[in-house]
Amino acid sequence: MSDEPSKTFKEAFAAVFASVGRVLTTGLEWIGGLVRLLWDATVRGLRRPYGIYDIFYHMVALGVRSLPLATVMSIFCGMVLTWQFGEALIGFGAKNAIGYASSLALVRELVPIILALTVGAKMATGMAAELGSMKVSEQIDAIASLGADPVKKLIWPRLVAATWSLPLLAVWGNVLALGGGAIIADTIFDVPADYFYETYIDELWPSDYLSGLAKTLVFGLLVGAIGCYQGITTKYGTEAVGISTTNTVVATSVSILAMDFVLTTIFLPVS
Repeated sequence: MSDEPSKTFKEAFAAVFASVGRVLTTGLEWIGGLVRLLWDATVRGLRRPYGIYDIFYHMVALGVRSLPLATVMSIFCGMVLTWQFGEALIGFGAKNAIGYASSLALVRELVPIILALTVGAKMATGMAAELGSMKVSEQIDAIASLGADPVKKLIWPRLVAATWSLPLLAVWGNVLALGGGAIIADTIFDVPADYFYETYIDELWPSDYLSGLAKTLVFGLLVGAIGCYQGITTKYGTEAVGISTTNTVVATSVSILAMDFVLTTIFLPVS
């Protein structure tokens, strides 16, 4: 009788250990597959023909059609952050510094990460659903049987389009966030919009703009890679596409947040 609880504890410990091992193994396999896809797409995509038309087609599909969402998110991001900083600065009698306080947070961090988590997730799920549907209906196999390279034809244009679309949307988003912040500063905190603009711009250095754009460039690459990888690895079945798109949202969000931490430690080292 005394050996029974000990045996049960060992079995439970072994089950937990095995579960953790499966999760780690699955994660490593997923990362390995993602890196392999990036490598194959880069090597094959840089060979002629480059697929310029396909790249611009997907930039329109992914970037231009995401402008309404990016516009709304950027304006409200600037308005909300300016309101938060203004409320805090009033307590110190320093509401005129609202432009200084808002600029760095918006340009370096909030605009890139908010657009990546919203617009980027939209891009990734769209690619995953499209490629997943092609996988389930065996269209990808048909392309390969006709002698074309599915990676060159399907993955490369989407990967390049996502990589370049997100930084361009971030530039647009920075302008709109500035405008939204100026509206709140002028109407709510009685800080003139032109003064808010001057202090906002004075606080920023070229490195601040470049760090935000570099983040969105990496985020765009992640979005394209994850969306394409989840799409082409979709399993066969009626529920496969839905499962793939759901996993794409989770993978994209976690990967962007983790990469944001890594890039922040690189661009803002503690001296």
